[in-house]
Amino acid sequence: MAPVNVGNISQIIRWISFAIGLPAIGFSIYLMSMQAKTGKAGPVYLISLLASDILNIFGRPKESTNESEHAVTMNTDISSLIFYFGIISNIVFMVCIAQERYLLVTCPQYNACCMKLKQSSMISLAVWAAPFAILFLAYQKYFLLFSIALLLPLPLQVFFCLDSFRALWCTKQPVAVSNRKKILAMQAVILSNYSIIYLPFVLNILLKTLSLSSYVYYLGLIADLLLYLGPLVDPFLSFFLTNGVRDILRAFPCCSRRNVQEDTDAVDTETVETVSGSLTRL
Repeated sequence: MAPVNVGNISQIIRWISFAIGLPAIGFSIYLMSMQAKTGKAGPVYLISLLASDILNIFGRPKESTNESEHAVTMNTDISSLIFYFGIISNIVFMVCIAQERYLLVTCPQYNACCMKLKQSSMISLAVWAAPFAILFLAYQKYFLLFSIALLLPLPLQVFFCLDSFRALWCTKQPVAVSNRKKILAMQAVILSNYSIIYLPFVLNILLKTLSLSSYVYYLGLIADLLLYLGPLVDPFLSFFLTNGVRDILRAFPCCSRRNVQEDTDAVDTETVETVSGSLTRL
């Protein structure tokens, strides 16, 4: 009965992520594309991360009731390769976003000069080659190297999170950075996403490669289910790269036109008041 129950839960999560996660991802990509017009690097990396979530949704392999077919014997059919490519890409671009937030805090001059829209777009395109190389390790059955490659983001994200906190709150002369709470919150959310959603999957591969899977019998089943939660969680990262509800509302055409009209009316009112004041003085 256990495999049937797990399969039912997996199907429910699949439909929820498709019905809720896919529209949320689409809106977040649209919102980040508007933010990217300001020349920031963070939205570009987040767009790539959200694109990997789309691969996660549409490339999910068929469920298997055979425990030996989980993780360590990753299927090599097209849908499975697309799914795991999306998972690896998601992990890689999490590191890119965490690094961009870290450089924004610790090296604001470098971030302002080198992390423009053009440079970040070229870097994002180049980074897409890394998931191909990592997935090739699994395709060639080098699961130990594959799991080690996917574990490397953990110490990097821990370093980016802790050193960002040190630079913003623990130094005698904190760096003058706006929205510091959002930066730290985003670093914490990225680290939590990796630790909760993807780390069990990586540990499951590593333990099965080392023939230690008997010590964590249910880890494989839990890890597979957690992977499906990524598309539901990642769209929330877009809120940390905006200026709040106002930027989100501006993404809607009707609200955008209203804001433009209000700004125009405000400018006209200020102009009339200025002219009236000048005439009064005369």
